[in-house]
Amino acid sequence: MILDKFGDFYKRFEKWISPVGLIYGFIFTSLTLTRVDMWLENFWIIIHLLVAGFGILALTYYENKAEQKNLPAVEREKFYFFLTLIIQFAFGGLFSTFFVFYLRSTSFSDSWLFILLLLVLLFGNELWKKNYTRLTFQISVLFLSLYLFLIFALPVLFHRLGADLFVLSGVLSLVVIFIFTLLLRKFSLEKFKNSHNYIKISLASIFILMNALYFLNIIPPIPLAIKASGVYHEITRTADGNYTAVGEEKLWTDYFNRYPVFHNIAGDTVYVFSAVFSPANFVTKIIHQWQYYDETKKTWVNQAKIDLPITGGREGGFRTYSFEHVVAPGLWRVRVETVSGQMLGEIRFKVENATATPALIARTL
Repeated sequence: MILDKFGDFYKRFEKWISPVGLIYGFIFTSLTLTRVDMWLENFWIIIHLLVAGFGILALTYYENKAEQKNLPAVEREKFYFFLTLIIQFAFGGLFSTFFVFYLRSTSFSDSWLFILLLLVLLFGNELWKKNYTRLTFQISVLFLSLYLFLIFALPVLFHRLGADLFVLSGVLSLVVIFIFTLLLRKFSLEKFKNSHNYIKISLASIFILMNALYFLNIIPPIPLAIKASGVYHEITRTADGNYTAVGEEKLWTDYFNRYPVFHNIAGDTVYVFSAVFSPANFVTKIIHQWQYYDETKKTWVNQAKIDLPITGGREGGFRTYSFEHVVAPGLWRVRVETVSGQMLGEIRFKVENATATPALIARTL
């Protein structure tokens, strides 16, 4: 009786409940999920994967029993409604979590295609509810969710990045889904036979797409994430292990300027700072790729490539910096990348020659 009333209420206000739930879920996820290496965050993801998996098994099992017992359409529809709602809720929580984690780990300008795909999944989850009754769609979404999780779970577990770990995440996802489909065959062999070829094609397509995105450096280098960055006139390490940076005073309008002005006095050194988060016990390198814009050739030209070792565990990210002594006037950018070329962030600035020292302010980084 209570479930019937809830079902009627949900169907009546579904066009309002879905978007409100989506917005609330995204805000809740953004505020509560902090670090990709925390056990609670990963436990949250695993629970949602299990709920989605058991929901698919339960739906398949019920469909098989309903056909055998020739249950009335009204009773079937009621059960389908609640199970598909549970599955949709689980995948919605997963996509919201993945979107937040991956977005924090990259520059949107370089990984916009992958972020856009996650955004499509996040909003599409509210529009594809009817598709959750289709076995091929269920397994495909579960496989993709598991894949997206293992991409950053394995580096956290092994304390490093690497193409081998990415490939392993795909292989493990396929193995888990293969075992999952063996269970499905026990519940509904006939339905599985009808969908078997479609499932193989769908899984192969997802696997190929994910590998293409990774080796084209479109997938963000999660679990790394840039926490802070900036360009300064001087950076020094203090006795207590912090950094003091001397930079120009910023107006509020500077935050809307794509290339903030750096006033360069002849002989000055330009410092670029970055703080990159990585999980505890994580040891790797990042690269500061200095580039200037050649107005004649209309292209970015590499000026310097500086390797910087980092270690993980610090909440605010591992702090490091690079510098250049001779910096010509014009547009500059320093790309913060992994060794394999995946983009973490970009620090942009415009160098203008100055005859007098600009107003400077010291701050602790």
